[in-house]
Amino acid sequence: MIKERSCGACGEGMMRPRNVRGMNMRYRDDPAVRIRSDLTLPVCDVCGDSALDEPMTDALDAALEAAYARKRRKMQCALINDLRGRGFTQRQIERFASVSPGYLSKLRQGKVASGGTFRLLYLLHEMPDEVMAVVSRLDPGIGSRKPEKQTAQR
Repeated sequence: MIKERSCGACGEGMMRPRNVRGMNMRYRDDPAVRIRSDLTLPVCDVCGDSALDEPMTDALDAALEAAYARKRRKMQCALINDLRGRGFTQRQIERFASVSPGYLSKLRQGKVASGGTFRLLYLLHEMPDEVMAVVSRLDPGIGSRKPEKQTAQR
């Protein structure tokens, strides 16, 4: 049971029980992870600060971890699928990210990529031509990608 009390951070508000579902919080390397489960925590009604004991912290960490993993899986699959649609082979992407053969398949099946691997996939996705031009100087065997499929316009 959460007891109401004055806020130690701002001194003006009251710490009141609040369901934080839908709140965005920084977690790991992601600046905005949305809490997707019902979780009641003491939150100041003026400044928004919270005061958590150990069980509350554990519950918040579990909620954030689940939301983070869900978001990361969705984003990494979208990045990989889009790169493949742009003509990159699985092997090229794996070689660029310095991961073992077959690792992209694991990522598409639900394994959560490390922060470094995710950033490399994101970088390749956002600047494919520039990144491949630079990386191919270090690793000429990485090859060039097939041109993107063009859609007919009428």
